Amino acid sequence: MKILIRYIKLYLHFVSNCITRELLFRTHLILSFCARLMLFGLYIMMYDVIYKNAASIGSLNYDQALLYLSIFFLVDTIGFTFFIKNFSTFPEYISEGKLDIVLTKPVDSQFFVSVRYFSLTSLFSMLPPLGLFIRQVDRLHIALDPYHVFLFGLFLVCTLIVYYAIWFITNLILFWVNRIDALHEFFVTIWRFMQFPPDIFQNVIRLFFLFIVPILLTIEVPMQALTGSTIKISHIFLLVGASVLSLLISRILWKMGLRRYQSTG
Repeated sequence: MKILIRYIKLYLHFVSNCITRELLFRTHLILSFCARLMLFGLYIMMYDVIYKNAASIGSLNYDQALLYLSIFFLVDTIGFTFFIKNFSTFPEYISEGKLDIVLTKPVDSQFFVSVRYFSLTSLFSMLPPLGLFIRQVDRLHIALDPYHVFLFGLFLVCTLIVYYAIWFITNLILFWVNRIDALHEFFVTIWRFMQFPPDIFQNVIRLFFLFIVPILLTIEVPMQALTGSTIKISHIFLLVGASVLSLLISRILWKMGLRRYQSTG
């Protein structure tokens, strides 16, 4: 318990430091928020165009699709809030030897490189999808009873674990193949496919997103839990299993990467 409290205090210190720094550049903060807001608006416009020509896509009608999109963006902005600045600077730890300093600190090195930085801009960017989420819950007359809210929260945590672990694993390639500065964008590009209803993915692509990069169910299962829809037991096992396995693999690969890491000292 003492260790947990120490890590919480350390993380809160990280957050406080990053917020103070970002508030020094308020114009950049505002412009970045506006850019994210415009991107979110463009996706809604795209859904408007698509559903003017189709009553439904797979099992989702227009309102359900917007709820799905809102959950996708909530996960995305939460992930960006906690991890984007950390993973975008990850190459510096390897190529410039900054990992040397991290390894001397009395803190878990994976924890440090994963959450050292916090994005206030991304936190503000959570407001538009949160507003859409609330609107769609109301339009779809979803009863927010404690049981379904609990399941939604539980599966959302699993989704965020998968999101973090696979993004982190992607960056670990740098231990073996150095000098790829934009490697963190590879996962972000793949993740963008999850903004679309999962029913559109078939055959090999579906298998790829189920078992190789297991992100296909990361939005669908939490949404089904929230709406009270029937969830396949196999989907629950796949999502929970993916969260546990991907986190375990990220830890193993991190340890392997550290053994391969060549200190600049």
